[in-house]
Amino acid sequence: MRYYLGPDLEAGRQVVRKFIMILMALGFTTACVTETSGGRQYKESKEDAAAYNFQLGVEYLRSGKLQLARERLESSISQNPKNADAHYTLAIVYQRVNEEKLADQAYRSAIRLAPDDGSVQNSYAVYLCGQKEYRQAEQYFVKAARNPLYSTPAAALTNAGVCMRSKDDLDAAERYFRNALEIKSDYADALLQLAVLKFETDNALSSRAFLQRLMSAGVSSADVLLLAWRVETQLGDQRAAGRYADELRERFPESRQTRVLEQGG
Repeated sequence: MRYYLGPDLEAGRQVVRKFIMILMALGFTTACVTETSGGRQYKESKEDAAAYNFQLGVEYLRSGKLQLARERLESSISQNPKNADAHYTLAIVYQRVNEEKLADQAYRSAIRLAPDDGSVQNSYAVYLCGQKEYRQAEQYFVKAARNPLYSTPAAALTNAGVCMRSKDDLDAAERYFRNALEIKSDYADALLQLAVLKFETDNALSSRAFLQRLMSAGVSSADVLLLAWRVETQLGDQRAAGRYADELRERFPESRQTRVLEQGG
């Protein structure tokens, strides 16, 4: 299932919004040792060391060096255990290396230290849903969406819908997608999810309506075009289906979606 951890589509939605914010905040370097003109040296404080290790941990995570990221982040937390961002980032690392118990502990530490951080709540909910802890996941998605400090509540509600869909609770999934649209009527991710849901439940006309809303907002990704081709094919509009197929081939010739199209959908 595809989750929406930030406000952007396609490439941007692959990245946790909180993680981007961390990277943006790290426009500094922290020296391990400074030296005066008289040759006297002053060791950095624990806070400085923690910040330096945190920065390195984030950069290692960004470049996919997970073991090094883990070591630096664990060091950072040992030096400054009150840094919620370090716990949060370490939770991501633990997830990547399938240390599920440690990931859960790190997420809980981040939430305890930053109880009003909607980004952490949303990400923890995604983690919980992946563990099939659907009830807890739903609670955290809703908590993030209701958080007045969280800037993308529609993303949390859409994630809740994706989670409920993975649970096969399609009524709840649709409700959350529609709740996301009540907050932001042109929210592309919710529109796409509803279009997919309607198509998969044999309501191609409704799926077409959501796709039209999506494309009128300027969104026509490979996923959207393939789904539009499928919808029009099912509805018997071969001319429209042909237009979408041609556009998919022209704009995304090497994509997985084009290969699916060529194989008959």
